[in-house]
Amino acid sequence: MLEEEIDTHQEVYGKKGEDVKYSDDRCPICNSRIDELGYCACGAVG
Repeated sequence: MLEEEIDTHQEVYGKKGEDVKYSDDRCPICNSRIDELGYCACGAVG
């Protein structure tokens, strides 16, 4: 029997990665989408 895969995103943030909602705004530094909490991939926005 295989162990279930650990979802670290859910452990850390309380929801699965695919459930995060993103705005149409982009980070001026890394150009990634900004999530529902105001964070981007590089952490410059927040």
